[in-house]
Amino acid sequence: MAIELLNLTKSFSGNRVVDNVSFTVNDGELVGLLGPSGGGKSTILRLIAGLELPDAGEIIIDGKCVNERQPQTRGVGMVFQHYALFKHMTVAENIAFGLKTRKVPRRTIAKSVSELLNLVGLSGLEKRYPNQLSGGQRHRFAR
Repeated sequence: MAIELLNLTKSFSGNRVVDNVSFTVNDGELVGLLGPSGGGKSTILRLIAGLELPDAGEIIIDGKCVNERQPQTRGVGMVFQHYALFKHMTVAENIAFGLKTRKVPRRTIAKSVSELLNLVGLSGLEKRYPNQLSGGQRHRFAR
């Protein structure tokens, strides 16, 4: 997936957080955004994901402007800095939540949950709640 930002601008309450930002991330590249707190890094990611709308500029994904597209149609995911875990759900229920909302079949959900838990080394912890995991386990689980 290639992403290109052209003259992207975003303000909140008159405070310009993203000011005429342009860059390209080519398919297969890994890029990090660095800067001070309040520098607009998270806002840029939210703009790309479609969770915020730009005041000006264009967001181009795979050659198509996606400014007007809904987040769920962009094919972009975002992991928030603060863990967005449902405290009242088990590890397995948290993982399955997005798949259930997309009406994925139960067997597929169960298989995906198992595969993801294996991938992050948390097999056997499916029935635990987020507050029952160590900090490192929560980090692996949330990412």
